[in-house]
Amino acid sequence: MRTICFDLYHDGVRWIAKNDQIVVTGKTLEELDENLKLKLKDIFENERTVKVNMELDYRKMIPHWMWQYHPYYFYRTVYLEMD
Repeated sequence: MRTICFDLYHDGVRWIAKNDQIVVTGKTLEELDENLKLKLKDIFENERTVKVNMELDYRKMIPHWMWQYHPYYFYRTVYLEMD
């Protein structure tokens, strides 16, 4: 099983999962997961399951003065079945 990591943030309209090579969006987390699956299916064509770790990029979503109170907002891990 492969593991891939993304920064996760919301721009007010859609969720965005982004790393150095891939950007995937979705209006809901469910839509984001489906779009990730479609994108990763092409990249990891021989894998049955891909583990996706997402860390909320709170610097893009939370005002600077609140960072001290929210050092980690949430992590999200999804196992995508590539069938």
